[in-house]
Amino acid sequence: MTDDYDLPNGAEQSERLHEEALDVFPGGVSHNIRYTDPHPLYVTEAEGSRIRDADGNEYVDFWMNHITSVLGHAHPEVVAAVREQAGQGLHYGAVNEKALELGRRVQEFVPSAERVRFCSSGTEATMYAVRLARANTGNAHVLKTEGGWHGGNTDLSASIHAPFDEPETVGLPPGAAEHVHSFPVNDRTAVDALLSERDGNVAAIIVEPMLLAGGGIECEAGFLEYLRDATEDRETLLIFDEVVTGFRVSPGSYQARVGVTPDLTTMGKFLGGGLPVGALAGRADLFEHARPDVETDRPVLAGGGTFSMNPMTATAGLASLDIVESEPVHEYTESQAERVRTELAAVFDELGIETRTLGTSSLFLTHFQPERPLDTVGAVETATNRTALHEFHRRLLSHGYYFLPGHMGAVSYQTTEEELDGLIDASRAVAAELQSEGVL
Repeated sequence: MTDDYDLPNGAEQSERLHEEALDVFPGGVSHNIRYTDPHPLYVTEAEGSRIRDADGNEYVDFWMNHITSVLGHAHPEVVAAVREQAGQGLHYGAVNEKALELGRRVQEFVPSAERVRFCSSGTEATMYAVRLARANTGNAHVLKTEGGWHGGNTDLSASIHAPFDEPETVGLPPGAAEHVHSFPVNDRTAVDALLSERDGNVAAIIVEPMLLAGGGIECEAGFLEYLRDATEDRETLLIFDEVVTGFRVSPGSYQARVGVTPDLTTMGKFLGGGLPVGALAGRADLFEHARPDVETDRPVLAGGGTFSMNPMTATAGLASLDIVESEPVHEYTESQAERVRTELAAVFDELGIETRTLGTSSLFLTHFQPERPLDTVGAVETATNRTALHEFHRRLLSHGYYFLPGHMGAVSYQTTEEELDGLIDASRAVAAELQSEGVL
């Protein structure tokens, strides 16, 4: 076997496991973004701010479980709560008090959450949100941002990667993509044009307040206020996809931070405390036709699945929210991530490497050699030196810092200031290497 990673203990075991996985999973993975060339590193343990791979290499983790683990891995209080619940049962397939309590906490924190429905993933939550919007408005079309990622559901598998007018996947039912239309983030003129073109037949506008897969571009507060007004004027619903930003940017999520309340909100990631979760929340009247206890000639399935209202997930989520309420989680993670964004910018400036580091709250991502301002997702997709970004992240591994190559990084509550010092120093060394080799 060859070892294409420059790691203290090599990567022989990860390579062996990947070769075995090729006979089990297509491409060796069950989630395409987890594939990295020449092979992924197999993780065997995650605790605090660190992960370890199958070869015994240890890394400070900035990928943090798909940007889920705001508290870091295996927070002791969350683990203790989950262990206790496991002794009472892993799942009941029935209603339970723990899930009820988590739903109440969502209502307490999130301004739009008059009613809540749980499912098991963010993908399901956005699927149900679109279905509920169409059911309530009677309209067919949905507007979304270019570069917005709302999971792999059929209704929203469009305009994710540039060029945004090309199909994202084959296998969709005829006409599915024809009902989804995209606009550049923060572009009011483009939204106005789409609403006018399909006047009276737009069910919803769905946006991520900060586009994760889209490169870290944030919706301006004024743009979200504009969307709120524009949808109300046309009796169209506004959906915030807060699967990433939910509970991460503030206890009440992004909507509480900017003071804009959507009609529907989708959530996931942090809400499950590290276990699978999805949730759809919103105005009470929008859920009337989803109720099993009300006679209706327009029933709509919105929420559910075997593992919805799982007591293990609810227990982990409740323990995580307790920590957020009692400790300065947001203050620490946001201040430290701002420090990273600022100091990375200074390092690259010292070396004369043109970059722009985006992100909000605890999130950060550096774009190398942008050819024009990164104020739209199209600019991120076409102007960034993605090869350099992948190689930058890949080489940080040999210094002991883990990113999923090409993706956003996050500071967790258990990430130490000393570890951030090390990241800055390692970034300086790797950037200088790439510059000397002509990659940058």
